[in-house]
Amino acid sequence: MSTQNTSRLHAFATLHWYDETIKFIFNFVTKTSELLLAAGIVVSTANFLTDGSVMQGHAALSDAWAWAQAIAIDSSLGIVFINAFQALRERDKIRAIIFFTLTALLATVAGLITHFDALGHAAGLPVSDKGVSGVIPLWIMTALRAVAVIGFLLTSRLKNFSFNELRDDWHRQEQQDKQEATPQIDYNELALALQGIIQNINVSEEKELEAPSIEEPPKLFLLTNAEEDKPETEPAEQRIAQAYEELLEERTEQKNDKPISARDLAQRAKARRATCSTWLKQHEEDLQINVSQQAEL
Repeated sequence: MSTQNTSRLHAFATLHWYDETIKFIFNFVTKTSELLLAAGIVVSTANFLTDGSVMQGHAALSDAWAWAQAIAIDSSLGIVFINAFQALRERDKIRAIIFFTLTALLATVAGLITHFDALGHAAGLPVSDKGVSGVIPLWIMTALRAVAVIGFLLTSRLKNFSFNELRDDWHRQEQQDKQEATPQIDYNELALALQGIIQNINVSEEKELEAPSIEEPPKLFLLTNAEEDKPETEPAEQRIAQAYEELLEERTEQKNDKPISARDLAQRAKARRATCSTWLKQHEEDLQINVSQQAEL
C-alpha cells in the first residue's frame, strides 16, 4: 500500500472530517434557525390574529411549522452552550450570563418535553394528561418555550457583540470628560517659569547691593487748599493794606467809583488772590462796624 493511501486511511480513521462535518451541520442549522424561528413567530402571530384559521384545516402547514420550530430551537442548544463558554473565555461576563441563562432555559424546556413525550408513549397517554405532565401545567411548558424562542432570536444577534468593548468605550469617554474638565498643568513649563523668576529676583538683589547709597532728598511740603486759604504773615497784610490805600487814593483822584477787587489788590500787593479776598471781606466788616458805632454816638 502506498504512502498516500495510508495517509488517507489514517485521516479517515481519525474521524476528524466527521467532526468538521458535524460542526458544519450544527452551525448551518443554528444560522438557519434564526430564519426558521422568525418565520414561525410570524405564522403564530398570523394564526392568532385570524383566530386559528391559518392552521385550522391545513395539516401540512401545521406539521411544517412544528418541524421547523423543533429543528430550530432544539438543535441550537449545543451551539448556544458553546457560545456561552466562548464569551466566558473572552471575559465578557454579561454576554456569558445571557448565553448561560438561555442555555439553561433551552435545556429545561427540551428536557421536560422529551420526558413528557417518552412518558406519554410508554403509558399510552396524551401529553396533556395530568398523569404525564404531573404538577407542571401545559401552559407553563408553552410559556417557557415561547420565552426560549424569543430569547434565542435576541441573543443570536449578540454573537459578535462585545460588552467589554462597550464598557471600555464608556470608561474612555468618562476619562476624556474628566481630562477636559481638569486643567492640565505642564510641570516642565512651570519649572522653567519659576526658574526665570528666581533668576530675575537674584539679579535685582545684586543690582541693589552694587548701587551706591543715595541720601534721601529733602521732603517737599506741598501746600494744600486749606493751607492756601490761611492768611499770610504780617508783612503780607501790610503790603495788602498799603496797596489798598494806594488803589483807593488813585481811584479817588481819577473819580473812579469802581470798587477795588481782590484781583486788582493781588496784582498791586504781589500777594495771593485768596488772601486779598479774605482781607477785603475783613476790611469791609471793620468799616461796617465803625459806621455802626459812629451812628450810635
